[in-house]
Amino acid sequence: MGAAPDDANLPRATIQRRDTRSYCVLGAMTFDSVTDLWRQSRDMFSGETVLQIDLAQVTHTDSAGLALLVEWMREASRQNARVELLHLPAQMLALADAANLEEALVGKRGSATS
Repeated sequence: MGAAPDDANLPRATIQRRDTRSYCVLGAMTFDSVTDLWRQSRDMFSGETVLQIDLAQVTHTDSAGLALLVEWMREASRQNARVELLHLPAQMLALADAANLEEALVGKRGSATS
């Protein structure tokens, strides 16, 4: 098995708005970046009923990235909205499966998943 990537050397994740209800995450969704991602994303739930979050450009993730997805789903629910996760990385799905959360995430994926 190869060594795990050093999170400090990975590009920090950012979230970018594509249009009124669509966002994409770029970079590593790790313990080092999820607090900043949460701060960047806090306003994206305001006034929306459906949010699409594209994860195709996520380069690496860990359990903190998974926890952020769960928190996004909770926040959307609190605001009577829902999140569609697009292009979930295999690494994220493996973590979700290990945490018995895959069904929750799979049910939240949109039609353009990989």
